[in-house]
Amino acid sequence: MASVLAVPLLLCLLASASAARFAPADNHLLACGATAPAVLPDGRRFVPDSGCASTRLRSPAPTLHFYPFEPALASARFHVGAAGFLLLHNFSASAPVVKEFILPVHSDVLVLTFVPESGSNAFVNAIELVSAPDELVGDIGTLVTSSGTDQTNGLSSQVYEMLYRINVAGRKVTPFNDTLWRTWVNDERFLVSTESSNSGVWSFGGRIAYPKGSRLMTREVAPDNVYNSARSVSSQGKVTWGFPVPASSRYLVRMHFCDIVSKALNELYFDIYVNGQLAVKDFDISGATGFLAYPYYIDFVVDVEDEGALKLAIGGSKNSRSDEVSGILNAVEIMRMNKTNGGIDGDFAVSLGMEYVASKGIGEFTRSLLCGFIFAGLLLVLLMLVVRLRTELRNNGTTWSWQPNDSGDGKLARAYQLVSAKTDY
Repeated sequence: MASVLAVPLLLCLLASASAARFAPADNHLLACGATAPAVLPDGRRFVPDSGCASTRLRSPAPTLHFYPFEPALASARFHVGAAGFLLLHNFSASAPVVKEFILPVHSDVLVLTFVPESGSNAFVNAIELVSAPDELVGDIGTLVTSSGTDQTNGLSSQVYEMLYRINVAGRKVTPFNDTLWRTWVNDERFLVSTESSNSGVWSFGGRIAYPKGSRLMTREVAPDNVYNSARSVSSQGKVTWGFPVPASSRYLVRMHFCDIVSKALNELYFDIYVNGQLAVKDFDISGATGFLAYPYYIDFVVDVEDEGALKLAIGGSKNSRSDEVSGILNAVEIMRMNKTNGGIDGDFAVSLGMEYVASKGIGEFTRSLLCGFIFAGLLLVLLMLVVRLRTELRNNGTTWSWQPNDSGDGKLARAYQLVSAKTDY
């Protein structure tokens, strides 16, 4: 019988060096394989992933850092799962990359599982685990299809991979200037079409206001810096952005608006397009907020079947005033959603195995193996999860190598176990 080796992740509760007002219930920054803490320029302190006391978690938003500093890591292929969801399938990092996710937790433990492909390695250099504030993902959005638009529910129970955070017409926003340590990049390289005579760039030096007592619009949703700039369109114009995305996937598109150009209410009217479809007609930002310089966002859900770009656009509407600014866009976020089979990126078989481990917990899962109460249908999946663990700690990275067992088959998995204190966003 294959042996099961699971490594619990021991965490220290860290205090952020940032002056940001938001203080997440959990803020765990781990330098995997490191022997000493590492401090980033923004003041965040990453500690080694061992030797600390365990703690409880709330609604984690994990971010995984991959830096392949040697050829064996650059060629590594592996899967990553958490909370019963397959996050990465057949993943390879030939260059430095950061993968950020948002996921709900429905059990008492959260297990991050790394499963190397046969003959390959799995590695991770750093892990961030920060509690997601309740307002970060709402439950209701607008589904956009070729047939029109409709309301869709259940968004807060989904798993998301963050693909793009765009500060439209503004400078790059670094983690130091974001209450959730996010990075927002400029939109210029994503512009597909714009006519200079029909578009413009705006900056705002005033105060961005937030509704008092609101849990939907706070600085944790997006920082002031992304609302202080905007790209505008005239009544006769249209501005389009294109974002390369994987095909056959569903996406949550969040478009951020803040009327920083009007001198009075109800002066902006424009249309919003998502993937070539009219998503909102005659949109008036101040009509939605009741104020100027108040942030607002709309969540759209859209399916992308073909390889290419997900296109977003704003254009003048029939209610636009001629020769004046008709509409603006301040920021964009694009998140890939999990599929119905439980994985963001991959097939059901691997997802099922990881879901079993996460839902049962490491202790119960191990006991069930030792007692022999494993269904024959799960055996193949479980063999893909854990057979033998060999850990190599090098240069602030943790690596796991595949090794066959005596029977000639099997795989390795590293499981990070975290105790959860909350089951929703």
